Amino acid sequence: MLQIIIDLVLLVWLIMLTLYVIKNKNIYTKKIINKRSIRSKRYILFYIILSKNENINISNKTIEDAIRRSVKELLGNMWLEISNPKVVFYDPNKLQGVISTNRAGYKVVIASLPLVKEINNTKVLIVATRTTGSLKRAKKLMSM
Repeated sequence: MLQIIIDLVLLVWLIMLTLYVIKNKNIYTKKIINKRSIRSKRYILFYIILSKNENINISNKTIEDAIRRSVKELLGNMWLEISNPKVVFYDPNKLQGVISTNRAGYKVVIASLPLVKEINNTKVLIVATRTTGSLKRAKKLMSM
């Protein structure tokens, strides 16, 4: 009996506090934007080392497919979808390029680059040189 009375008193007290808060509008409805929740991009600069001094014709798509296969081989489909690497820019004369990924997956992409062993039946090695936060800066660093 005593427990029921205590429960009713607490229930009435909580209802009164709720009504007071609603009446005085002390509830903040403005959502705080977390900067980390915004999907920001990372750009990875890379260059390709060929096994022989061949003038091989490598396209953006073949490099991207090889990188995606290596990420899938290293950590699976889940990390491939999280990182979503894309070759944004590639210069076949200098054998340099830029990979676009997000903040969550850029380390995965960098770790999987040495796993790319062959492109178009030619042994290659992809080396990451620098990571930047803007495409403009990445292109500027490539031209140096």
